[in-house]
Amino acid sequence: MVAVASKEKLYTIEEYFELEERSAVKHEFHNGKLISMAGGTYLHNEIATNMLFALKMAIKQHQNKFKVYNSDMRIQIPEFQSFVYPDAVVVCEKPEFWEGRRDVIVNPLLVVEVASTSTQEYDRNLKFYKYRTLPSFMEYVLVSQDSHYITSMFREEEDLWRASDARGIEKSIQLYSIGCQLDLATVYEDVEFEQPETPDKK
Repeated sequence: MVAVASKEKLYTIEEYFELEERSAVKHEFHNGKLISMAGGTYLHNEIATNMLFALKMAIKQHQNKFKVYNSDMRIQIPEFQSFVYPDAVVVCEKPEFWEGRRDVIVNPLLVVEVASTSTQEYDRNLKFYKYRTLPSFMEYVLVSQDSHYITSMFREEEDLWRASDARGIEKSIQLYSIGCQLDLATVYEDVEFEQPETPDKK
């Protein structure tokens, strides 16, 4: 989704949740400021839905060790006083909820963001930087909305991340935090890009 800055009025967390219950548009919360989440395109929705299906199928082999949730589930990031919406999130064994709210978790293991040209800089940098402050967070998966391309960043040590790339519909990518491999053909099934993909330069 695309984040759009709203007016500079500052809100309390209580006001934020009250607004969200009445609003037709999702908002992220960042230290009192609300960022409206512009509706995703049909390509974004197709890819996000495929990714959820792929994750659900992948974690079945682990006999309920993991749970996967869609973009209706928020993540709290205490260090930045933020509440954000991922495109998909995986937790280990069971979710831990913020102050009893069943729509806000505090223990994400793996987070997926479907990134377009307009959102990839934010998703790859600032949003990733915020997620990294969460102790449970082990893997970040960026899925391109514009080509057959997925990047994974896996936390090998506290401040050491391994980056893996998979480019091309015939490729697959290893997700180390949940011990599985995803085929890009599944993630991009029936997806037709609006612009033809540019061949990789050799």
